Amino acid sequence: MTLSSTVHDAAVAILKKLETAIQRRQRLISQWGDRTTAYRLVNSGADGFSGLTVDRLGPCLLVEVHRREIDSTPLVSALEQLFADTPIFIKHRWSRSSEKRSGFLAAGPQMSPNFEVLENGLRFQVRLADDEHIGLFLDSRLPREWVAAHSRDRRVLNLFSYTGGFGMAAAMGGARSTVNIDNKNSALTYARQNYERNRLSFDQRTFFKCDVLYYLKRAASQKGRFDLIILDPPPRFKRRRQRDFLAHRDYAGLLVQCVSVLAPNGIILAGLNALKADDTQLTQFIADAAHTTHTRIQTCDILTAHADFPPTEDRPTSRFAILEVTIPPTPTATM
Repeated sequence: MTLSSTVHDAAVAILKKLETAIQRRQRLISQWGDRTTAYRLVNSGADGFSGLTVDRLGPCLLVEVHRREIDSTPLVSALEQLFADTPIFIKHRWSRSSEKRSGFLAAGPQMSPNFEVLENGLRFQVRLADDEHIGLFLDSRLPREWVAAHSRDRRVLNLFSYTGGFGMAAAMGGARSTVNIDNKNSALTYARQNYERNRLSFDQRTFFKCDVLYYLKRAASQKGRFDLIILDPPPRFKRRRQRDFLAHRDYAGLLVQCVSVLAPNGIILAGLNALKADDTQLTQFIADAAHTTHTRIQTCDILTAHADFPPTEDRPTSRFAILEVTIPPTPTATM
């Protein structure tokens, strides 16, 4: 067998794997129609492309390379065959180069890296050449749908809000109020813009730049109460003059603080997305929080991702526990 025939056979095999990955999502994509234009086409090892992911984002494709040793060239070539004249962006998530990590156009016609996509009719601005993340976590689509369906007349607190996706879903679902907390001005600026593009009402209390743990402490002291809290922290984040937060170590303490600002019979949508914390640890975190707060915390359901995110061992996928919290009444003092 010649070198050229070997290369040809490898290219054909990659093309077939890509076609299979797309086909397994076709029914879901058809159900969405034009109301959802952002979804995953290739989810790393689950689709036979370990270390690589491909997202369809409106008019373009985004390839993310998650390990240094992975060559994305064969996959990009296969994408060019199946999606002719489609802009293809690449992010090298492992790289220390800000340009490679934040993204660049690798193939196809020129287009702006900033544009709008739809998720269940909600409009989101995405950015493919500004930051490591695009402005929307696609694997949290199903939990956002749950929030939209369960927010009517509720006071909703969206912690680690990023660009406001959960807050927007709650507002669209008829929430009485939404409060979005993040420690980055840039994220809250995009969140405000996302609210505006969807014509969702907001005021000076809708967005707070603040350390989440500090906000929860202050809200508890002021007896602030929320009916629904969305808790979706990053696996790790730095705190000024405090030790770093590590989800696999500190998550239970964060749940405890959420309970302190929860209204009676409130709900916490507790998300955990960390390779070092599995479902067993999430269960233990919930039990620890219940013990510490002397409350009953019942896990009603676990939400994962839609079928465009088949499970894979080499990439974590968001999972959210729906927690119903029963807070015992405060004893009445007797004379």
